[in-house]
Amino acid sequence: MAEFRKVITKPGEIIDFETVFEENPYLRTGVPKKKGTIERVDYTTSVYEDGKTYSKYCYVYLPYGYDPDDKDKKYNVLYFQHGNTCEPSIFSIGGNKPMFDMLFDSGELTPCIIVSVTYYMDPMGDADQRVLNGMVPAGDGGWPEIKGNYWKEVIESIIPAVEPRFNTWLTDPSPEGIKATRSHRAFSGYSRGGAMTWRMIHHCFEYFRYFSPMSCSTRGDKKRGEPMSEQEVIDYVTAPMKAHPELPFFIYATNGGDEDILEMKKQMKYLTKEPCFSYGCDPSKNNIYYSISDFYHTDYLVPYYFWNSLKVLFR
Repeated sequence: MAEFRKVITKPGEIIDFETVFEENPYLRTGVPKKKGTIERVDYTTSVYEDGKTYSKYCYVYLPYGYDPDDKDKKYNVLYFQHGNTCEPSIFSIGGNKPMFDMLFDSGELTPCIIVSVTYYMDPMGDADQRVLNGMVPAGDGGWPEIKGNYWKEVIESIIPAVEPRFNTWLTDPSPEGIKATRSHRAFSGYSRGGAMTWRMIHHCFEYFRYFSPMSCSTRGDKKRGEPMSEQEVIDYVTAPMKAHPELPFFIYATNGGDEDILEMKKQMKYLTKEPCFSYGCDPSKNNIYYSISDFYHTDYLVPYYFWNSLKVLFR
């Protein structure tokens, strides 16, 4: 079993891109002995400043051994946002669900609750068009008629609907209660969902300690296709760290494919020169790491990235 290289840098030191990515061959072919369960959570949200209340849902993966009556055993929570054209059942129902089981089957990773969420307003009702290009009503800023308030939906609607229902660290679903339990919460996303993860870093830093953007670069809050300068990226990403220097955090970024790597690698290189970052995979000393694979671009490879990032997140 390969081990992470112990890369430790001082704040502002230039990043070393000889990163470690470990492939788990059993994620596709293995048959899990320890199988988790899935629950669907329905909720409503009214955060989009259009006078509408939207009925939505997410899928909650409960790892093997989860006992709803064991209130003393509490779980960390990882929120996963899918990429363009997908929807939240991708690893929750059907043939891909065992990939989440295989993450924890070996016992190398501490089991956590995984919540599959969506920025789409009606992913199944819009399925015919969604699967073609992903351009259907969405709250992440990718639909001109809906304000990009998805980050508010996560904080104000999804977390209060999910975490008090299960054995998590959150008992008080108020904003202050969510802030107080940020060390037990991570947000991750792939591709378009990865871009949303960078927005979560900017807008919701006080509510999450861990972030894992996958196969993406940050566009900030700009519309698709609008460029960001190097300084704009730096200002956008580091703003919450500068506003809350007392709050610990860890960003575990992952990427695959030559085209995807190019832009994210460029951004990571100048971001990690900033004094608020220290590059490496030891959360006791570092707060940002970048792992590169040779995978092509597809949401179905997300569990392979989680196999790497979950050895650091929540550690």
